[in-house]
Amino acid sequence: MSAMSTHPSPKAAPAPDWSRLVSDSLTQHGAWYTYRKLAEARIAYPDDLSLRGYAEILRTTIVRDFLAHPKAMQAVPRLTAEFLSNFDRFNLTAQEGYLISLIDGRLDLQKLLILSPFDQFNTLFNLAKLQHERAITVPQ
Repeated sequence: MSAMSTHPSPKAAPAPDWSRLVSDSLTQHGAWYTYRKLAEARIAYPDDLSLRGYAEILRTTIVRDFLAHPKAMQAVPRLTAEFLSNFDRFNLTAQEGYLISLIDGRLDLQKLLILSPFDQFNTLFNLAKLQHERAITVPQ
């Protein structure tokens, strides 16, 4: 019979106070920076449900801000000159690449949502991301 070890078992590090960290980061750096930091944190805390919740709250905020202009769903996105002249600089996902292929300077956001095979929220989030990365412009 073997003796049990008297060393205490290692304890998991306590989860950070996401509410304070997210609030501070939003104030200092904005929604996109905070969202990227939460995405990085998901690697260290893959099972943390509150972290996932804050990431989804930020995604919702980003989409709401994307649509918070007078034209909203009637705005017609256009590819930027920077994207057209240097598109290999943009590390696009398959979804983003597909959405880029739909942007022809005539279709408004509402029509893009109809044509997109992705759900409306993810389509809008990816369009907001493309705008943030300056691959597209959405006139106000």
